[in-house]
Amino acid sequence: MNDLFPQTIERIARWSEQPGVLGVVLVGSRSRTHADALSDDDLEVLLTDEAHASLSPAECVDVLIEGEGEARRIIYDAQYTTLTDLQRKATSAIDLDRWPYERARVLFDRDGSVTPAVDAAGRMGADFRHKRLLHATIDTWIPPRRAAKTLKRGFEGASRLLVDRGARALCRLVFALEWRWVPLDHWLEAEMRTLDDPEQVAPLIIQALTTGDPTLITEGLDRLEERLASEGVPHPKDRANLFFELIHPSRAEERAIHGLS
Repeated sequence: MNDLFPQTIERIARWSEQPGVLGVVLVGSRSRTHADALSDDDLEVLLTDEAHASLSPAECVDVLIEGEGEARRIIYDAQYTTLTDLQRKATSAIDLDRWPYERARVLFDRDGSVTPAVDAAGRMGADFRHKRLLHATIDTWIPPRRAAKTLKRGFEGASRLLVDRGARALCRLVFALEWRWVPLDHWLEAEMRTLDDPEQVAPLIIQALTTGDPTLITEGLDRLEERLASEGVPHPKDRANLFFELIHPSRAEERAIHGLS
């Protein structure tokens, strides 16, 4: 824990003395490779259900801020939650529920139950991943075509929204191909730099977001076709059939989970 702020280390020691605290987990940028001078120690303090129930919503956050003006900085930002809630996240389809735990560090684990819960929350299962690849392929394929048509009608704002949608779907593809969850928006570019990304799709996504050019989304998907085929995603010539399969009423529940909302 030597890379944490001394005040954080001292606070963890005090938490560990409280029987209602089951664990402390480091999430956020300092658990990854892109922490900088602006980063603080983002923590989740896992309580028993009983201990958490005794707190009001306002008491579920513990923040240490030091200094004033330009010297002001956050040392740690801790959220009080429960081990039960962390265990629930292992079945969530929401990236925000999963991404923080991909590289989270367990700083305190009272009885050994926190570490496996963190591992389960950060892991993407094979069946989920395959369905994500199928749906994200369709969700990437359609928007740039609609955006191009929308531009011809002179609706630049609507076209930008469609490019953004295609970019989000393409993000799902490039991260899922590496068994990873899509990061929080404000860490997207930093996290993309940690991808292997042999086809160099990540730079196209950023360029599409900054320029609004829908052809860049199509190019990104084209670059991934060989890898997608190796993962069992139908070839472009069969893409329309895949689209009709996924939008069929019999797949409504699946699409509610895996489609880009």
